[in-house]
Amino acid sequence: MKNIYQILFLVHLIHSGCSLFDTEPKPLTPIDAYFYAEINGEPFNAYSLKAGVETWRGYSFLEFGGRYYHDEILSYYEQIVFSIIYDDDNNRYQLSVDSSLTKEIGFRVPLGSYTELEGDVVITRFETPVDSDGFLTVELTELEDGRKTISGTFEMTVYLTERINTSFPQQEEDTLHITNGRYLMELNDKRDD
Repeated sequence: MKNIYQILFLVHLIHSGCSLFDTEPKPLTPIDAYFYAEINGEPFNAYSLKAGVETWRGYSFLEFGGRYYHDEILSYYEQIVFSIIYDDDNNRYQLSVDSSLTKEIGFRVPLGSYTELEGDVVITRFETPVDSDGFLTVELTELEDGRKTISGTFEMTVYLTERINTSFPQQEEDTLHITNGRYLMELNDKRDD
């Protein structure tokens, strides 16, 4: 009777195409990434997302954001980008500049920004001010397969810092209110271990 069960088990394995010695890597489940906000009430639903963190001068610099391409003007796109000094123990950040940290590291971390571009040419650039009351939440998660994701919410008001090309800016205002921001994306973690 024991042999019959063994034979049936082997027949089942052969018939179902299963292999006990399958060395083919399993494909990774795609991450349902998104980056969404409203700019002065209009939707911004990014098509292209990028997130990375790396160590420099003892700090972890996290930069991430999304780009929204317009169908009407092929090379025109808008982007929202965050650049922060990331701390694994902190998941909420005020989007205001720390002047003592700026002096210590030698440059101002731009925090939150919105930019309009045509190809590689900047049309307009908006940034959070020094006294910004904007916020950003960051939740870092490590998946079972070793990949990492970041997710969270954000809101900020950004102010015009430069307008280089006035031929077709979508945003003619000097102030933009970015609200209802939320995101989830894969993180490229290049920090030193």
